Amino acid sequence: MRNRMHGTLRTTLTILVALLFSSCLFSSRMAANNPQVNETTRLINEIDSINTKLAEIDRDYGALLASLSEFNSQADEAAALRRKAERNLEVKKERLNRTLVALYKSGRDSWFISLLDSRDVLDFLDKITWSERVAREDAEAFRGVKATEETIQEQENSIVEKGRTLRSKCSWAIEQKSSLGKKLDECMKKLASADPVLAKVMAQPQTELSSRINAYLASKRSPLTGYGIVFVQAEQRTGVSAKLLTGLTEAESSCATAGLYSRTNHNAWGMKGPQPLIAGGIPANYGYCTWADWEIAIQQAADFVLHYWGPAQTAMQLPGYCETGGPGSDWERRVETARSRI
Repeated sequence: MRNRMHGTLRTTLTILVALLFSSCLFSSRMAANNPQVNETTRLINEIDSINTKLAEIDRDYGALLASLSEFNSQADEAAALRRKAERNLEVKKERLNRTLVALYKSGRDSWFISLLDSRDVLDFLDKITWSERVAREDAEAFRGVKATEETIQEQENSIVEKGRTLRSKCSWAIEQKSSLGKKLDECMKKLASADPVLAKVMAQPQTELSSRINAYLASKRSPLTGYGIVFVQAEQRTGVSAKLLTGLTEAESSCATAGLYSRTNHNAWGMKGPQPLIAGGIPANYGYCTWADWEIAIQQAADFVLHYWGPAQTAMQLPGYCETGGPGSDWERRVETARSRI
């Protein structure tokens, strides 16, 4: 009897496992054969890749601007020193010209005139020695003037070339940013083409914050990608931080990629309901709040936080939101990590 029961149990368990396994295979096959799902995944992956490249170029461009600013300061200092050196050079040139003119006017008979003007031989030798020393000093001055001119020209050429290189790199970075920005816009439009709500959202003017939120959501392969501007609008209306609302989706549903009702209910915040005190009522499905689309969901998630905690900015201001939350908890860490990365 017991063996028969064990056999029956084994058979039942085998059938259940087989059904479960076949169900998983069927679901995977359905997803694999669904062109829309595949295209959405591909687009989100491409959006993430573009955002990653944009972030890298932004970092490089920022470094280039800092280098260009430092270079401009150094160039200004060098220009001031060059002007000072050029003024000194002009003085030396003028002095040298006067000496050369005097030597030219003296002619070849200058030694003979010196001899006639000398009191004695010793005086003549002294004059000759002095003349030779002056000639040597003049020659050294001439070489110094020439070397200074060459040094100034080399410095100027080096500064011009370095400035040209830095500006060229900056121009390249700007062109790359523009090109990638256009590709990103095209991908976002394609992503929105199958979803009228997202298409309406994406048609609105975007902000820097909405772009950063979209970039973060794309890196998580989230179906919320593209709704960054709605998070921003929810913050503007309620005062609840858009970054915080996004961080809550990370901690509660891995940005709407995990959890039974995160996608079907448009509930990425793990909220249970109904919530009759919140505008719209927020109906519930199996105890979890549900919304018709992500735009409404984001706005009412902000209403939910505002109603119970006020215009919160950080996870530390949401005591009781999560049963396993609290200071130092993994939940708090996930919310704050996401918030800091946006």
